[in-house]
Amino acid sequence: MTDKLIIAIETSGRLGSVAVGRGSELISEAPFSEFMKHSAELFSVLEKQLHQAGAAVHDIEKVFITAGPGSFTGLRIAVTTAKMFYFTQSAQIVAADSMDVVAENASRYAADTGQTVNSIATILDAKKNLFYAAVYDRVDGNWDKCLDTQTITAEGLLDWLETNHKKAVGLLGEGLVYYAEKFNSPLTFLIDKPYWSATATGLFRLGARMAAANQFADPLALKPKYVGLPDAVAKQR
Repeated sequence: MTDKLIIAIETSGRLGSVAVGRGSELISEAPFSEFMKHSAELFSVLEKQLHQAGAAVHDIEKVFITAGPGSFTGLRIAVTTAKMFYFTQSAQIVAADSMDVVAENASRYAADTGQTVNSIATILDAKKNLFYAAVYDRVDGNWDKCLDTQTITAEGLLDWLETNHKKAVGLLGEGLVYYAEKFNSPLTFLIDKPYWSATATGLFRLGARMAAANQFADPLALKPKYVGLPDAVAKQR
């Protein structure tokens, strides 16, 4: 085959997953068995996916990862794995924003349900009554980011939507799991819960577009974008 293997490693959220593909073609995706099993299951799931694709580790040419914001441990594992493939076999790395990966789910939701969705906001918990959020408009079949990923309060996000005349904004993202009521508004609605978490399939599709646009990360400068420092580190500061 002329197209070597691509792997997509999604470990930014509570339930991670791995996808493999060639070129722009997704071959398969497999989730981890439970929440927060990133470190325990990443390599076993990846090995199984490679076997099913009739491929081996040395066939991996590109590695797509979700670089944050997200879980401290999950992001660190993804970045470390991507760098490992770079140093051992010069694999190219695409490091996607978690919000952009979550936004891919809105396209799947619209296709699955037949609902028209023109604007969305992705939301992750940043702790201490703050959230990571981004806002997108549907433009030419893709999600155009009109509010870049940033830390904001729920009230601040709703104020931004009102000021910028946004209506019928679909909400998704794991920040809604415990705090959905904070975002209740005449301007917003909840996209169904199964579409809230980032997936390796969404990462693969986004990563393929980024790779086609030559948007590769610098492996030596690559660092995860954490939601927050782990408690042990925070206490030392």
